[in-house]
Amino acid sequence: MPSRLADAWVQQDSAWQRPVSEASDKALANLAERLLRWELTPTGTEGYKKAEVTAGGVDTRELSSQTMESKQPGLYFIGEVVDVTGWLGGYNFQWAWASGFACAQALAQKISG
Repeated sequence: MPSRLADAWVQQDSAWQRPVSEASDKALANLAERLLRWELTPTGTEGYKKAEVTAGGVDTRELSSQTMESKQPGLYFIGEVVDVTGWLGGYNFQWAWASGFACAQALAQKISG
């Protein structure tokens, strides 16, 4: 988690304003629950001109390169949630479309038997 985001979260509750090793199990569970239930609503974009690929994400070694299915059967990951980086200039869009297509083809085949 980025430092600024972590700082903003811990300011919400005094129980989180201490080293993790000193936090109670209840405080950590409460924080985890709030993070799991956090809903983020985008308010806009910078447009295609500023679009960039993200770094980090689901390790490609954990996915089938043919279907995008994880080692957990029935769980798929595509696009920028996967740890794939490329040059600026639309490569992230190509990856998103290609991985989505591969996943859709695999799911269609699985459904049709």
